[in-house]
Amino acid sequence: MDKGLYVNPNTFVPLNQIRENLTSEIATREFAMGGFAGFFNFLPDPDPILRKLGMDQSVYKDLRSDEQVGPLIARRKNLTKSLDWNIEQGEAGNKEFELCSSAINLLAGNRNKVKDIISQSLNPIFFGYSVFEVVWSLIDGAFLPVKIQEKPREWFLFDGDNNLRFRTLGNFDGIILTGDKAQFSNKFILLQNEPEFENPYGDKAISRCFWPVTFKRGGMRFFSMFVEKYGMPWVFGKLPRGATREQHYDLVGRLSNMIQDAVATGPDDSSIQLIEAKGTNSADIYERYLNRCDNAISKAILTNSLSTELQKVGSRAASETGAVTIEGNLSEEDRDFPTELFNQLFKWIVDLNVGSGLYPTFEPIELEDVKQDLAERDDVLADKIGVKFSKKYIANNYNIPEEDFEISQPIAINPLPPVPPLPINPLQLQSGEQNIIKKFFNWISGKRIELSETAQIENVADKISNALPDKLLQFQIEETMKPVIELANNSNSFEEFKNNLAALYPKMKTNQIEDLATKVFFIADLEGKFSVQQENKN
Repeated sequence: MDKGLYVNPNTFVPLNQIRENLTSEIATREFAMGGFAGFFNFLPDPDPILRKLGMDQSVYKDLRSDEQVGPLIARRKNLTKSLDWNIEQGEAGNKEFELCSSAINLLAGNRNKVKDIISQSLNPIFFGYSVFEVVWSLIDGAFLPVKIQEKPREWFLFDGDNNLRFRTLGNFDGIILTGDKAQFSNKFILLQNEPEFENPYGDKAISRCFWPVTFKRGGMRFFSMFVEKYGMPWVFGKLPRGATREQHYDLVGRLSNMIQDAVATGPDDSSIQLIEAKGTNSADIYERYLNRCDNAISKAILTNSLSTELQKVGSRAASETGAVTIEGNLSEEDRDFPTELFNQLFKWIVDLNVGSGLYPTFEPIELEDVKQDLAERDDVLADKIGVKFSKKYIANNYNIPEEDFEISQPIAINPLPPVPPLPINPLQLQSGEQNIIKKFFNWISGKRIELSETAQIENVADKISNALPDKLLQFQIEETMKPVIELANNSNSFEEFKNNLAALYPKMKTNQIEDLATKVFFIADLEGKFSVQQENKN
């Protein structure tokens, strides 16, 4: 009995038929009713605009010259180009990581700027797909890419199996570049934007800009005619009722010349009147028409018009919030294209040189805006009050995963031993010790100090403190705070003073007062040691 399965109580399917059906594709263009693979096995681009015009994608390149299309394409690309990128080693070894890093440095050194490659990798968003060719070279015993460049889309087509083909002069069928039958390996990288079985050419955002740009250009021509016709005053000439046709033609010619020369002559019984157009309703129609075309272009490229236009009065906050959210989502989606390009390149590098199957990845680094107010508040709580935050709090408020950071323990600082209280009785210093104190004090103040060896009214610390001249301290403080006082006098507001104060700090002369304080603290420390020695002797 044949082996097989009952797919239902009354139907038995042999096992060999099951295998054949599972491993083969049945619904293909070749056998489908109405399926068409095109001439020479080329699948035509199903784009409706290109089909009606009978042209290729070169017609879309001209749209980038439009003053709305070009800047919006650059704006959307900058959402991804502004990101910083890094090579993540992951599970790959050091050798794989070093090879991929060397490849990036090599490409950057051969006039292949990484930012330019990233910009080219974003073109499938607007044109459906992009083809990149990689040129390799043997460097220090390793195959590394020395050039990667996007090639014109007009050179390529897709066949009935949705494989990419390169059209050549001598081969009408084209050279297969992708799929199992590809004639070249590790050479061409294909990026597609939302490809489908019916449309391997991908979705083209710029195709939705074709008619708005076309209509806008036509509307601009009529708008220019309207402005020229009704934007300037009309010159109306009057002649007597019995004037001949030739006289009227002559006056019209003189008035036409007057528009450029502002000089005219005429008979004594004629008159000239300037009539200005007072209504603007017609002009508003043209302006709204052009704005409507620009909004359609914005929606096609940025998927919204909030980022470029304010639709209604009072909607500014909602428009800005919505634009930031939508552009953030676009940035997260668009970065997949350069990631796919470089990850495929890294895979080839590892396969050609190592063969470990462990690949580094090309990842974006997005510098998220930290909540500045929250960070400043937490800094005050931790520094001034001593609040300790948990890992859960930091993870929830700063969007940092708990496994990515550790809270280090504060370094324990051993407190200084307490300074013994000075004896009530006046401190008796030996002559040698007394001379040291006198020399140090004379060094910092220039004022001589006399200490009796037999009897003192004050201890050494009080003597030094009282002996410091007030003028010296006042002079040091004034020199240090002088720039701050000048800034306060010259500032027009407190905000201006606060903003400029941080930049002023490096210019403040604090060296002298710092030296003075250092010397005083040194003498006080020395005096404390003398006091301890004296107590030990007693």
